[in-house]
Amino acid sequence: MTEAAAAPLTTPPRSGFEFGIPPGGLTEYNQGLGVATQTDRRSMMTQLFEAFLACPWAWSSVNAIARTITAGGLVTDWVNPDGDGDAEQPQKPENVLALERLLAYCNPREDIRQLLRSTIADLLVFGDAYIEVVWWLGVPVALYTLDSPAMLPIADEHGEISGYVQITDNQQRAEFAPHEVIHISLDAPRSGVFGISPTQAAMLPITAWLFAAATLKETYRKGNPPNVHADLPRDNSPAEINRWTQQYMVRNVGPRNIGNPVVTKGGGTIKELQHTRITEALATLDQKRDEILACYGVPPAEVGVIESGNIGGGTGESQRKTYETNTCDPIGAILLEKLVYALVTKGFGITGWTLKFPKVDMRDSKVIEEIREKRIRTGQWTLNRARADIGEPPVEGGDVPMFLDAQHAFAWRDVVAYVQATIAAKLRGTGLDPGEPADEDRPIQLVRTSEPVDPANDQGEPDDDQPGPPELVDPTGKKTVPDDDQDEKPDESYRRFTAWHRDYSARRAEALETLPRVAA
Repeated sequence: MTEAAAAPLTTPPRSGFEFGIPPGGLTEYNQGLGVATQTDRRSMMTQLFEAFLACPWAWSSVNAIARTITAGGLVTDWVNPDGDGDAEQPQKPENVLALERLLAYCNPREDIRQLLRSTIADLLVFGDAYIEVVWWLGVPVALYTLDSPAMLPIADEHGEISGYVQITDNQQRAEFAPHEVIHISLDAPRSGVFGISPTQAAMLPITAWLFAAATLKETYRKGNPPNVHADLPRDNSPAEINRWTQQYMVRNVGPRNIGNPVVTKGGGTIKELQHTRITEALATLDQKRDEILACYGVPPAEVGVIESGNIGGGTGESQRKTYETNTCDPIGAILLEKLVYALVTKGFGITGWTLKFPKVDMRDSKVIEEIREKRIRTGQWTLNRARADIGEPPVEGGDVPMFLDAQHAFAWRDVVAYVQATIAAKLRGTGLDPGEPADEDRPIQLVRTSEPVDPANDQGEPDDDQPGPPELVDPTGKKTVPDDDQDEKPDESYRRFTAWHRDYSARRAEALETLPRVAA
């Protein structure tokens, strides 16, 4: 974060009112949500937490996102003001080293990865997350996670936060100043102090999934019994009917009674009304699973679901890129902005440095090696750069960019000579044979003009009203023909070039003369 991009520590008061805040602002006894009180908000948070624990797809999605974002940890990063990627990183100042010590030991119970994973999980379940910052002599010295349902922001009607109050389930109470809490919220329609989590948006499919799973659980708990209709004799009393029903439940329902026959006497009959709908219940579970994953923005492959009907079996790289770009990166950016402002800017007064989540390459090893090999073959990478990428020492001659194909290998600095040699080999023995180049140190590149050359001119010289032969360009930048006002005598190299050009023009004119004429 550069000095110019550093946010001000205070801002002028706003005029607009924040959505969801009642008259008088947010207090520990009234947290908004219309006429709701803090008890109602706590009940909603408890419901979200229970749904998260009960639904395995919600659990898997939240943990997949949290682990993907924090896979590389949290590190400091130098911001180069010139934007030059090859610039050498300066020595880290003392305040940056102090920030790195805080990240290396944030508190005695958690490391920074655990703290950030818990924070991201709170965001995805509750929509808000809170981190406690412990200060000592004006410097942050420890970071702790705070229970999101227990945190109560204190704000005025405009949404300006003046503090936080924590009230636990055991009625323990703690107060925090604004700089002692890092409050992160997810995006929410109509804005507001509180965010909306994907778990809250997915409550309908989660509830349907739970009911379908409970139905299957109860069905299998009873041994998947058939749905039957018993027609007992007319003269059976209600007591006898109840006794028969109890005997049926004991003798025929349950996994231990699978295979027991249904026995009646006195003219009673048993008929199966319909088969159990296990298949339909399983299809319902799959449908609700897909809806839950869509709410979280997680591809099926990221939570262990392989769909053979998709291209690539549901494990394609495009799904992974979409998952990282649309789901993980925005959440990681929100978290980083809050951490940078609270710790880097306000906590340690650092400029020119920021925090980032390093990317972890999740591609297949074969794909990575094929890309590395292609870069070497096309000259984008030198051999030594590729060896450095895999942690191997450099080799002699490995700093020259090379072009490699099935039959040839040459340095990129010789690409002009290689192209000329290839053209000469293809034209050799034809009427367009260019012969040998004039000078190996000064290869000549032929640039063909759009106008034809007069075939009658055997010396290749242009007529008054006819364009000249192909223009000759010297890649070295030197003039191939001396200026008219110079009296210097052409050297041997120039005479060789002139003779080569004259022979080439003559052979070209002869070849053009032998071509069949096309009527206009």
